[in-house]
Amino acid sequence: MVNKQTLLSFFREKTKKPLSFKDMVNLMGLSRSEAHALKKVLRRMLQDGDIVLTRKGLYVPVSDVDLTKGYFEAHKEGYGFVITEKPGERDIFIPARATSGAMDNDRVVARIENRQKRDGTIIRILERAHVKVAGRLEIENAVSYVRPKNKSIAFDLYVSPNDRGSARNGDTVVAEILTYPADRKPPSGRIVKVIEKPEDPASEVEAIIDEFSIPRRFPRDVAEEAKRIWRISTVIPSEAKESRLRLLRPDFIGTRNDNVQMPYDIAEEKRKDLRELPTVTIDGERAKDFDDAVSIKLTEHGYKLWVHIADVGYYVPWDSDIDLEARKRGTSTYFPDRV
Repeated sequence: MVNKQTLLSFFREKTKKPLSFKDMVNLMGLSRSEAHALKKVLRRMLQDGDIVLTRKGLYVPVSDVDLTKGYFEAHKEGYGFVITEKPGERDIFIPARATSGAMDNDRVVARIENRQKRDGTIIRILERAHVKVAGRLEIENAVSYVRPKNKSIAFDLYVSPNDRGSARNGDTVVAEILTYPADRKPPSGRIVKVIEKPEDPASEVEAIIDEFSIPRRFPRDVAEEAKRIWRISTVIPSEAKESRLRLLRPDFIGTRNDNVQMPYDIAEEKRKDLRELPTVTIDGERAKDFDDAVSIKLTEHGYKLWVHIADVGYYVPWDSDIDLEARKRGTSTYFPDRV
C-alpha cells in the first residue's frame, strides 16, 4: 500500500538522494495501479510541504535537506522570520529579497542558507493567510492602489480602474486579492466593499470581519442544537434523571454523524448539584463567556471555597454539530459587541 508513511520510510531506508517519479516506481516495484496511487500521494505531500520538487523534477523529503516548514512573520520593512513547526528549533531570518512574495502568517517552506546565522530563503508558499485586505484607496496619476491598514503587510495592492467600483480616492475599503506578489510585481485586487463611516467603531469591526473572512453567523443546525443543549442544562439531575437521560439521547442531539460518541457515560452519582450555593462568576457582567465561577461559605472550621470550571465536553458530544463547527473555526474571535 502506497501512503505517506511508506514513502517517507522508503526515502529514509532505501535511498538518500532525490528521485524522479519513474525512479520511485522502479525502485519500489510498483504496479500500474500503485503508481497511480503514488501520484496522488506525491501531490498531497507537495501540498502539505512534506516533500519538495527540485528544478530538475526530482522529489526529496523536506527532512533530508536544509528545508523547514513554518509560518512567516512579516515586518513592515519587508523582511521577516519563519517560525518553524519543529519544537525547539530557532526561527529563520528571511531578508526582504528572499520572501518570494510571502505575506504575514503565510505557511511556507524555507531553505536554510546559513545554519550559524539562521538566515534563509522562502522557496514555496503552502497556504495563503490573506484573501482580503482592508485599507485606504489612493489614486495618483490614474494609478490606484490600496494601502493596507495591517502594517505587517509590506505590499500595496494594485487596483485597476475597472476593479475600483464606486470607491473614490481616500475611501476606506476592503479589497479581494486577485494575484499575490511575485517576481517583484505587487499584488493586485478588486474592491468589494467601501466602508461608509470608517471613524465609526462598528464599521471598523465590520472591516476586520470582512478582511479576515470571519463567519458572521452560525449554521442553523448548530444554533438549533445549542437551544436543545440549553434545555438539557435546565434539568436538575437529582430531580429529573430520566428526563435528563432522554434529552441526552443521540436522536435528541441533532448530529450529522450517526456514529457520534456521547460523553455522558459519567455516572450521575459522580456529579453533584451545587446550584443552591451562592455563586458568582469571575467574568464581568458584559463578558461573552461565563465559564468559571466561585462560591464561598463560612463553616465551623473557617471559610470553604469552591472553584467551578465549565465542563463543556459534558454538553457537546464528539462529532456533534457544535463540535464539528468548533473544529472548523478553530478559535473564537472577540469584539466589543459580539463573539
